[in-house]
Amino acid sequence: MSTAATAATAKPTEEPTGKAHTKPATKPKPSATPPPTDAPTTSWYTSPAATDAARRMSAAGTVGDPACTLSAVGRPDPALVPRESRIGIGHHGTYWCLVW
Repeated sequence: MSTAATAATAKPTEEPTGKAHTKPATKPKPSATPPPTDAPTTSWYTSPAATDAARRMSAAGTVGDPACTLSAVGRPDPALVPRESRIGIGHHGTYWCLVW
């Protein structure tokens, strides 16, 4: 067999040395959720006051209400809340109100 014929039949995943080609390791994608810890967990509950505040924000088309410790349009970032607390949540449409 000629050298050209041998090269044409070689597997594309092999290196010229005969060693198998491996893909470089990919980095894992970062997670939006923090890893679990042994720390006390946050207790979440539906709060009528937070729900009313979310309704007021939605009606006004603006973020922010005196009843809310944290308010947001879209999902609030859980990294911004205390880890050892009791948090009341309320939402109306895309408006959220958290109280702690």
